[in-house]
Amino acid sequence: MRSLRIAALAVALAFSGAPAFAQGQHDLEQVLIESANTPAQHQALAEHFRAKANAARAEAKDHRSMADSYGGTKLMVAAAQRKHCNDIAANLEAQAKSYEALAAAHEAEAKKK
Repeated sequence: MRSLRIAALAVALAFSGAPAFAQGQHDLEQVLIESANTPAQHQALAEHFRAKANAARAEAKDHRSMADSYGGTKLMVAAAQRKHCNDIAANLEAQAKSYEALAAAHEAEAKKK
């Protein structure tokens, strides 16, 4: 059973950036979260969520860069695009904070056992 859970986590990590697997990934994450009961499983989840936080931060940085590329023009669409990119970046940064909180909770759980 333990090797099945580890394999499932490995699959979740392998597909963490693939949009086509997003719903399946979410379902698999839920199963892994609910079944985690060893320090190693909680540490693996912590690392998974920390990786997701880093990916969200990287995507936020890309959107901030895109927002900056609209600077200096007087077009109305440029202001709208800057706002769009900055809003997405802010949402991604908030998402990263949430993933960091999940990672910290799983690390704390891993240290308890």
